[in-house]
Amino acid sequence: MHGTESAGPRVALTYDDGPGQGTPGVLELLARHEARATFFMVGSEVERDPDAARAVRDAGHDVGSHSMRHLDHEAVTPAEAVADMLDGARAIEEALGLEPRLYRAPYGHFVPATVAEAGRRGWTCVHWSALGMDWLEDATPRSVADNVLRDVRPGGIVLLHDSRRAKPMRPQPVVEGTGLLLEALAGRGLRSVGLREMLHV
Repeated sequence: MHGTESAGPRVALTYDDGPGQGTPGVLELLARHEARATFFMVGSEVERDPDAARAVRDAGHDVGSHSMRHLDHEAVTPAEAVADMLDGARAIEEALGLEPRLYRAPYGHFVPATVAEAGRRGWTCVHWSALGMDWLEDATPRSVADNVLRDVRPGGIVLLHDSRRAKPMRPQPVVEGTGLLLEALAGRGLRSVGLREMLHV
């Protein structure tokens, strides 16, 4: 499972739970900075807004699966966890015409059944090594960027959110925080790339 750091002047910004309110703003900032990212999409949100999902794909970003209903896989049966994982990937494939071969479990709660099934399908399971904490009620663009910059290193995988599954989330902290983060990373000589490039998968 990938979630630790490797050598190289690159980091991977990843966005979970979308597509959602923050997606258009994040895409605009990534384009402005000529940066690539990875979006771990929730199947039900892709079904709700397939055009936003296609905008991510068409902009050249990597797409991963983040389950269908964002269930806590540690709180359901192994069969339910696997079904949630596979249904999410299927919804993404139907909308985008591609099989998402990157997988992140909701809440990062990978369980043996989903890890085994992902391995059987040749998917790559991805965790993270730095958190923006952009879901907090008092999150600001500066706090999001600072939380990441405190922990990120070359080869790091950053967890951000362009939406929150079935919960309200203000897009401003993550959108503007992405801009601050990209500027700061560039100052450190780091560029944001898709996970497929960074992990060679």
